[in-house]
Amino acid sequence: MSEDLLLYAQLGRADHISRLVAEGADPDWRREDGVTTLMMAAMTGRLEVMTSLIDSGATIDLPAPDGMTALLAACAFARTTREIGGVELLIARGADPKRANKEGNDALMLCARHGLVEAVIVLLKAGANPLAANRYGTTALMQAARGHLVETVRVLIRAGADRGQVDENGLNASRYARELGPAPTELTTILAPSDLGSLELSRRVSRFGRPDFKIALLGSWNESEIGPNDFEFLEVTGERQILVNVTHLPAKLDPDETQDAIGRRVQEHMGEVQKEAGDCRFTEVRFFEADQTMQARWSGSSPAFFVAACIYATPMRFVTMSYRDFRPNLTDETRGRQAGESVASFRVK
Repeated sequence: MSEDLLLYAQLGRADHISRLVAEGADPDWRREDGVTTLMMAAMTGRLEVMTSLIDSGATIDLPAPDGMTALLAACAFARTTREIGGVELLIARGADPKRANKEGNDALMLCARHGLVEAVIVLLKAGANPLAANRYGTTALMQAARGHLVETVRVLIRAGADRGQVDENGLNASRYARELGPAPTELTTILAPSDLGSLELSRRVSRFGRPDFKIALLGSWNESEIGPNDFEFLEVTGERQILVNVTHLPAKLDPDETQDAIGRRVQEHMGEVQKEAGDCRFTEVRFFEADQTMQARWSGSSPAFFVAACIYATPMRFVTMSYRDFRPNLTDETRGRQAGESVASFRVK
């Protein structure tokens, strides 16, 4: 009976969880590898299932043999989908933000590594330690600095992260910032050990809301409506741009139809980028499901700009977000990480 919990968790059937537990199922049931049903729900963004499991008595911080917890699993889900609802839910229900896996990486490090700024803030408010280091002496600040994640670094320093802290090899965050190529000037300035008192570490957030979506962008951005269902968000420096298109469908799609339609929309969008940018090399498209929304994510690089795109497919509409970075002096890896960091949140209503 307990094994049925995993089946219903994977299907997103939260209504069956409490019934199974009442009939004798163990809410802490594990697979052979030690992964619990709550972890599986967190890995797949099933918020209703997570809530039902916790309400039914699941142990929030129960670890797997490798140290994974439900919170760390939620961080892994957020890394690819940018959906931090699972992190917020588990923290609100009492998850310990200081628990780490066998490598010593805690939730703050995992989120800082991938520029999940809003999750970093949630974890810091819940008591995560910005000075904690993994088994190699690497801190969240070092991991964010390596990815040139300026806003994440800014938040961590404001929370008390130490620029001068070193790892087992004696390397500090400033040295980590140079591992992937020249660091952005702003990052170099923030990590500099001199004139610490004069650094401006304020965090700016630009928030915009539309009937079909809402978006929060780190930094200063301006919005323009370029069509009935097309919107442009332009950074004040002109170096980055986000285009959002909303396509309303005439009839509701079932899951199979949604899968086919989102695949066609991906190809259409790639074709549009090719026409605009010329020769563009695209990464593999990754598909995810979160909160009853299917997502397709990929990125591409051309001589004209770097692009990171995501299509959100619901039964009645598609919302396409296309992030463009026109800075030529940064690596694609850095620009890809900063793409995720810049979009603090994006929600399809």
